[in-house]
Amino acid sequence: MFQERFYVQKAWFGLIILWSFVRIATAELYFAKYGINIWIFAVIEIVSSPILARASSRMAVALKYHEIRQSILWGGLTMLSFSAPDVYLLTAGRGLPWIAYGIVLLLMTVAGTASVIKLKQKVSLQASLNCGDDLQIVN
Repeated sequence: MFQERFYVQKAWFGLIILWSFVRIATAELYFAKYGINIWIFAVIEIVSSPILARASSRMAVALKYHEIRQSILWGGLTMLSFSAPDVYLLTAGRGLPWIAYGIVLLLMTVAGTASVIKLKQKVSLQASLNCGDDLQIVN
């Protein structure tokens, strides 16, 4: 079971890092022309991605064990690390079309909501099965 958790945790980390490079390439392609310093965006994205991976897994564990204060703490850190690159993008861009603000905010909202719903479903399923060892997210 430990080895399976290890691989799931590494896959989660890898997916988040891969996603960050997709976001960097997208920002370079669509937002650099509006004054976004792609290197600053890339540093924020790369620094926040491992924090996001760790914080979201810790939040899941805290939710699993009904540790409300810990889940709020890790949830806040998850939210900050998730939104930091987008906040930079929206605040540093000069002359961004309003549609760009709308798209970035919509993507942030949809991705955040989907993550919360999926996490809640996973934690609820674990609680209903009453099998503490089967949760795939490791702190």
